[in-house]
Amino acid sequence: MIHDIGEYISFLDGVRKRTMDFAKAVPNSMLEWRPAENKFSTGDLLRHLGSSQLMYLHAFETQEWVYGGHDRTKGETIEEIINYLNECHEKLIDGLSTLGNDLLIKKIPTLHGHEVSSWRIMMACVEHEIHHRGQLSTYLQLNNIQPPKIFGLKIEDVKLL
Repeated sequence: MIHDIGEYISFLDGVRKRTMDFAKAVPNSMLEWRPAENKFSTGDLLRHLGSSQLMYLHAFETQEWVYGGHDRTKGETIEEIINYLNECHEKLIDGLSTLGNDLLIKKIPTLHGHEVSSWRIMMACVEHEIHHRGQLSTYLQLNNIQPPKIFGLKIEDVKLL
């Protein structure tokens, strides 16, 4: 359970910082690449990460789920997409700060309409980001681009038993 919105924001900032390291590794030439015809392109995936933060904020503020999409108007180049990601994250952080610890005692409906404690939705926001960061890592590797080291090390750098 989350007891302090400031601690959550600090944790979420760390998750987003690591995601941004992956986003910055994406060249413009890869933005339209997709692993299959019916899957997110790399650009779609990145724009989705921004739009989904606004979706979560809207749910926290209004208890209603609305998704703004991930179309190219939200960024066509990696620089524009990074700006969009930063803007969305700032809006989320500002909104969470405004809601404050009062948010932590609220019930929020899930996408299926079941009410749960808001901290569960807050953790889903983090889990969603981490899921798509893993997807982005795979996209990079499938395009022969080495993804960033998530915590400064690779598993090969850890001593074996």
